Amino acid sequence: MRNAASRGRISLEEQVRAYDLLDSLLAMDYMECLTFPCAGTVEEFCEAYRAAEPELARCYDADALQQEADAILAPLKAEAEELRFAAASAASLHEFAKEVFDIWQTQGIFARKRSLRELRERAGFRLESHRIGNYVAKTFDLMNEAQARFARAQQAMFAADVRYKIRENIYGEIYKILCGTKN
Repeated sequence: MRNAASRGRISLEEQVRAYDLLDSLLAMDYMECLTFPCAGTVEEFCEAYRAAEPELARCYDADALQQEADAILAPLKAEAEELRFAAASAASLHEFAKEVFDIWQTQGIFARKRSLRELRERAGFRLESHRIGNYVAKTFDLMNEAQARFARAQQAMFAADVRYKIRENIYGEIYKILCGTKN
């Protein structure tokens, strides 16, 4: 709060910490709030807030905070999108491997060779003609691995998305809880 007032801007990290503190305070009852272990005492916070309140209102810039959050999310979104395409590609390859296996079991030699050649081109790794059933399993494993990588990237993106914590007057709400004002 003091850093934001002296800099003239609330950073995203300060906003997130304040939101998390407010969330913790709202989960407690009033008597627990008075003994909440934070830097300094409750009275020091209340005094510092009263002194910094006029400046804090000017420091809050939702657009700048949103841009800072978007800048953090941009590479994570790009990675998740790239992995989503890789997972879709692996699923497509697996479906094609199942089709080739079906062709291998039901059709003639020319259809077999043509489908196996196309599967080899799409797969990007060597396929042996007498082990065609193994490639359905191998492409299934590749598909699951690609989907797991996509899911991990997606979870990392969701975990880093703190845009919902960008709310105005969080310090004021903390002040109301700790100092007992009913404004």
